[in-house]
Amino acid sequence: MSGHLRILIIDDSERDALLLVRALCKEGLELYSERVDTAEAMERALMAGQWDVAISDCHMPDFTVEGALAIWQREGKDQPFIVVSGAIGEEEAVALLKAGAHDFVKKDNLARLVPAIERELRDAADRHARREAEEALRQSEMRRLQLQAELNCAAEMQKMLLPRDPLTLAGFEIAAFCTPARQVGGDFYDWYETIPGIVTLTFGDVMGKGMAAAMLMTTVRATLRAVTLRVQPSIAVQLAEQSLRHDLNSSESFVTLFLARLNVDASLMTYVDCGHGFAFLRRRDGMVEELLPRGLPLGVSSVEKYQEGGCVFEEGDAFVPPCVRIVVASDGLFSHGLSS
Repeated sequence: MSGHLRILIIDDSERDALLLVRALCKEGLELYSERVDTAEAMERALMAGQWDVAISDCHMPDFTVEGALAIWQREGKDQPFIVVSGAIGEEEAVALLKAGAHDFVKKDNLARLVPAIERELRDAADRHARREAEEALRQSEMRRLQLQAELNCAAEMQKMLLPRDPLTLAGFEIAAFCTPARQVGGDFYDWYETIPGIVTLTFGDVMGKGMAAAMLMTTVRATLRAVTLRVQPSIAVQLAEQSLRHDLNSSESFVTLFLARLNVDASLMTYVDCGHGFAFLRRRDGMVEELLPRGLPLGVSSVEKYQEGGCVFEEGDAFVPPCVRIVVASDGLFSHGLSS
């Protein structure tokens, strides 16, 4: 065995301690040793430095091996504590091992001492590595739980940003639901009356999943609310694109968007499709109309000129308002399967 070992020898006989050191050096160990024979001397030695191994005599008149082992353990030592004795009974040896001693070697068989030290040092290193791994696992689990708590909080906050209840107006009922692929994400929808009888409808999807998309989604939502108060959808989208351009470029992201302005009294809806592409109008007779034109997502091009489309909800004897529906869906619905 190579390397320098610091060995604390607990023995009342200086001669026996020297013989022990010589035997270890003869086996090729390079070591530093110190002998103690009282509890006070052992405590001072432990406070003064770190020790790789403790080797204790079993029978001392003023200091017991049990007392030495207790001090070693009290100081938090997990390094080998090996008992060396000229005469030790089986019951006494078993009791010491149960108390925490790692091995015992008879003085007339010191050739077994070096292998015992090597084995116990390996075992101690394994225990240390296992404790470090367990601590790393514990810390990782704590971080996971903390992150989970933050995600739960973020998910609740995101839910609070979405309209909770359907909006019912004369001849119209507006409702939506969102189930993120993860706890939080970039999908969002919004509706609100900008002025009495005029409702702004928004359905969007920030590229990506998770916390980054959710954080950018809140910025997009706030921007859209600010720019849609008094202007038509095409102007609102152009203003939003200008406001969000820096954030989208720096995050290397983009937003697909369907923004509509519903005139309840006129049953007229004007809208802009910014690359969303999944907006349809279902007529009472079952016919489905795709809502065109389409433009590029926000954040793709700074020179895109967004065009408005429009549709009129038909009235008359054959028209039952609940049977005329606007259906807008995100890409996640199709990636997870329509049936689900």
